Amino acid sequence: MTISPSRLAKKPTLPAQPKTLPSRPLRLWQDESSQKEVRIEILPLIDVIFCILTFFILAAVGLSRQQAISLNLPKASNATPQMREMMVVSLDDLGQVYVEKQMVTRNQLNDAVKNYVQLNPSGSIVLHASRNVTYNEVVEVLDLLKGIGGNRVALATRTGEKNSNDSSSLTPAPNQQNFSNPYNNNPVTSPYPYLPANPFNNSQPNPNLKQQPTINP
Repeated sequence: MTISPSRLAKKPTLPAQPKTLPSRPLRLWQDESSQKEVRIEILPLIDVIFCILTFFILAAVGLSRQQAISLNLPKASNATPQMREMMVVSLDDLGQVYVEKQMVTRNQLNDAVKNYVQLNPSGSIVLHASRNVTYNEVVEVLDLLKGIGGNRVALATRTGEKNSNDSSSLTPAPNQQNFSNPYNNNPVTSPYPYLPANPFNNSQPNPNLKQQPTINP
């Protein structure tokens, strides 16, 4: 029995290809019950803005404030506050000189004042002298400053209320009675405020007062 060559060269059969299904978009499952609404929180932003604003305000105040050491300044009743660009020179109780809270010598003070006068033609120089410093040291520093700054030098004092008591114009003390004054020096108050007032007239002496000695010429 003979086999034909065509049968020997028969190709093997391939497995059948599965049918492809049409593609569909994938959809992820999400739990919509636990999902929150996305929003921008305003309160934290307001806190940050206020912090930045406070920082800039404090920085501006610190730059514009005059730097001077703490001294016990003398008080002047007629002093008026002056708000202008100025250079602060301080003189403490021991006679040490400071320029903007920095201790300097007399030569350094001279150079600093010269530089300030050249850079600030309209500025003024203010001396903060302690009330306990000697008069000679104040005059010495003022003379040095006026020699450079001229009329642009001022002396700092504390403002106070003007003294309204005048010896030529007296008012009755509270809870004090009027009496007839035999001394003719003040018709309202007694010349001896520690003694009781006389409730009687001129013809009746006060029994609480001691008899005044009389001197015959």
